[in-house]
Amino acid sequence: MASNKKRKEVILNEETIAILQEKAKRQGRNLKNYMEFVLCEDANSFLEEPKALEIRKALLLSRTQSEAGLVKTNENVINAAKKRVNAHSVDKAS
Repeated sequence: MASNKKRKEVILNEETIAILQEKAKRQGRNLKNYMEFVLCEDANSFLEEPKALEIRKALLLSRTQSEAGLVKTNENVINAAKKRVNAHSVDKAS
């Protein structure tokens, strides 16, 4: 099974690492697993926001188009969705 995960380097100060290690221990996780968990939870909570729902729909459309041979990059789809949402948004600050 192919994995679509990406590796990213994160540089944090020692105090932050110590705090995260303590929080990880309290949850019975190692530091790497805890950081992945926290980031995934944060990203998933974003998907509940109205703007994110529009982006999610656009990504599903992109996947369908890719499978049909009409390829668009995720970046293009996300940018188009953001433009549509921001054009109709009452909250122009976000």
